[in-house]
Amino acid sequence: MNTTIVFWTIILGLAPVSEVRGAIPFFLVASKGDVYSLVYGFLIATLSNMCVPFIAFPLLDLLDNLVKKPWIPLLVKRAYGYLRKLGERKALSIKRSSYIALMVFVAIPLPVTGAWTGSLVAYILGLDRRRSIVAINTGVLVASVIVFASAYLGIELLRRIFML
Repeated sequence: MNTTIVFWTIILGLAPVSEVRGAIPFFLVASKGDVYSLVYGFLIATLSNMCVPFIAFPLLDLLDNLVKKPWIPLLVKRAYGYLRKLGERKALSIKRSSYIALMVFVAIPLPVTGAWTGSLVAYILGLDRRRSIVAINTGVLVASVIVFASAYLGIELLRRIFML
C-alpha cells in the first residue's frame, strides 16, 4: 500500500472540512481497488475520523480557559457566555434524546454535520463526554458506511459507463 495515499487519507479523515466524506472517496479513487485495499482504506478513514472527539474536546477546553483570561475583549466573553448558557438551557430540555440526535446529526453525510461539529454541539450543550464520544463515533461509523457505499457504487457506475 502506498504510504502517501494512507497519509492523505488520515489527514482528510481528521480535517474538519472533509472528514470521512472526503477521505473515503479519495482512497477509493487513489487505490487499486482490490477488496483488501478497500477494507483497509475504509478502516483508516473511519478510525482517523473517530479520533476527532479526542482532539476537539481538549481544544474546546483550551478555548474555554482562554475566554476567561483578562486580555480577552468583554464582547467576546459575553458572546461566549451567552452561547454557553443557551446551550445549557437547551440541553436540559432535550437531555434524553440528545445522544441519539447527536448520532443522527453526525451520521448524515452532508457538509457541516461531521464529528467536529458534533463535538462542538456536545460541548456547547454540556453533554456527558463519554456518551457524546460514543454517539459521535457511532455516527461516524454510519456516515462511513453511507459514504463508502455511495462512493464505491458511483465510481463503479462511472467506470462501467465510460469503460475506465
